[in-house]
Amino acid sequence: MLLAIISDIHANIQALDRVLARCDELDVDDVICLGDVVGYGGNPNECCERLRERCAMVLMGNHDAAVVGVMDTNYYYDAARRALYWTRSELSEDNFRWLYSLPYCQLRRDIDTAFYHAAPILPSAFYYVVRNEEAEALTRMRTGLLGHNFIGHSHLTTMYEYNGKKVRDISGSYSYRNEHKYLVNVGSVGQPRDRNPDSCFVVFDTDSKKLAHIRVSYDVGGAAARIRAVGLDEKFARRLAVGV
Repeated sequence: MLLAIISDIHANIQALDRVLARCDELDVDDVICLGDVVGYGGNPNECCERLRERCAMVLMGNHDAAVVGVMDTNYYYDAARRALYWTRSELSEDNFRWLYSLPYCQLRRDIDTAFYHAAPILPSAFYYVVRNEEAEALTRMRTGLLGHNFIGHSHLTTMYEYNGKKVRDISGSYSYRNEHKYLVNVGSVGQPRDRNPDSCFVVFDTDSKKLAHIRVSYDVGGAAARIRAVGLDEKFARRLAVGV
C-alpha cells in the first residue's frame, strides 16, 4: 500500500491543492494528515473540507486543538493567538465539530506503523522532536515505538533510526534495515520551515518500506495575498516565500 503522509497545512489551500494533485499523480492509495489543518493561513474552511473529502485519516494538531478549545491559547504568542481566534470565528459549525472530533494519534499494528502530530509520547502535550537529543529520549519507550513512526509539528524533514540501544540521525540518507525502528518528520504542506518554500510531504510504501520526502511548488503569492486580505499578521505571509 502506498501512503501519502501530509501535515501542517495551516489553512493554506493553495499548497494543499497542489499537494493533493501530486498525490493523484503518484497514484497513492491513501492520504493521511497528521494535523494542524488550521492556524496562520487564510482558508481554514476550504482546507477542512478538502481533507474531509480526501483523507483516510486526519489527526488533531496543536493549532486545531487550540481553535476548538481543548488547548490553552495562552501557549501561543500574540499574532498566532489572534490567528487562532480569527479561525475560530470563521469556521463553519460542521468544520468546527469535525476538528473537535479528531484523534491525537493512530497506531496501525497491521502495518507496524504509527502516526502522531508531535512526539510519540503523551500526544496531547505536543512535544517537539527537532534534535538528536530529543530523539534519544524516546529510546526509553522500549515498547512504544512501532517500526515506522511519522510525525509533523516541527515543519522539518529530519529522520532518526533506532537500533534498540542507540539513535542515529539519518536525515537525507534513509535506507530500511530490518528490526530497526524509524521516526520520520514529514515536513509541512502549508508552512515549510527548512528554508525551502516548497510544500513537503512523505510517500511511504508499507510493503517495501521505501519512503521519500516529496517537494511541490505552489502559488505562494496567492497564499500570502489571502493572509493579508483577511488581516492576519504580515509575518505569516512573508515567511511563505523563504520557508522559515
